[in-house]
Amino acid sequence: MIENDIDIANLVTVNFGVGLRSNGNMYFVPTDAGMKGALKDMIASTVGALNAIQGEWQKYDLSEDYGERRRVYCERDDEFMKAFSELFDAGSLDDLTNLTEQVSDVEYYFAEVTDNQRRKMVGARKATQFKGTVKAKNRLVRMVDDTLSIIEDAVFKLDNEFDVLITDAHVYIVNDARMQQLGDITSHVAATAKNKVQHIEDTINFLDLSRIKEKIEDHPRVARYAASIAQNPAIGNFQRANIEELAVQHDIVFKELDNGKLQCRVQDEARLMELLDARRYHLDLANNGGDPYRATGRHKV
Repeated sequence: MIENDIDIANLVTVNFGVGLRSNGNMYFVPTDAGMKGALKDMIASTVGALNAIQGEWQKYDLSEDYGERRRVYCERDDEFMKAFSELFDAGSLDDLTNLTEQVSDVEYYFAEVTDNQRRKMVGARKATQFKGTVKAKNRLVRMVDDTLSIIEDAVFKLDNEFDVLITDAHVYIVNDARMQQLGDITSHVAATAKNKVQHIEDTINFLDLSRIKEKIEDHPRVARYAASIAQNPAIGNFQRANIEELAVQHDIVFKELDNGKLQCRVQDEARLMELLDARRYHLDLANNGGDPYRATGRHKV
């Protein structure tokens, strides 16, 4: 899939940059040929690591628990990928020539590469290790002529892989937790949560989700369920009888309001959102009534 977006074997240009925490600004940092080669290797290592994962490419799911590495991507124009889309579209940036003075303010670093067809990719990485070695100044040593000597210069450390790779069409997610930090996903999910619940209620018009909507901004996990459910193109076909049947199996109690809509108990609200997000199921293999299950991680087969 990535090979359709860029040819990493024929990279022509390489730029290195950083993003600052305090003002959100991005800058290029001048680099020499050796650094450019290292960045190319880092891009190639990241692509190789993704391609080595077993299984098909999966579209990113905000409510999924990615406990193991998977081949995950998202459309770059997805509303929650705004920060990465802006990074990709940043274009020409000013040079930051005093990196050592700004190092404590560096939030992430990135490499911008283009291939021989002028297709671009940006790799971004949380700058934890990158700036961590700067604090070890005068404690790092090197061997010169069989003698250990202190490295007095500021030293930065590149990682083996980027957390995300961004192309014109896609965002490829290598490390979900750090991607969420870089993209401030939690804040974006919270900011849109009420609208997502309203969309769900408007579409599944036999459910009353008004109480959930009023407090969802304070419940990040439920807000992620709402974002995921709202993106499901099939929610308009959800059947009342099927939801009521599954609710009974998971001890979710509804009452029917005067307007004919179903409203669950307060203590069942999170479970209802899990049910709508296909994270609740019932399995009866022994013909003994079976048991209800909750899935925080799932693979569609």
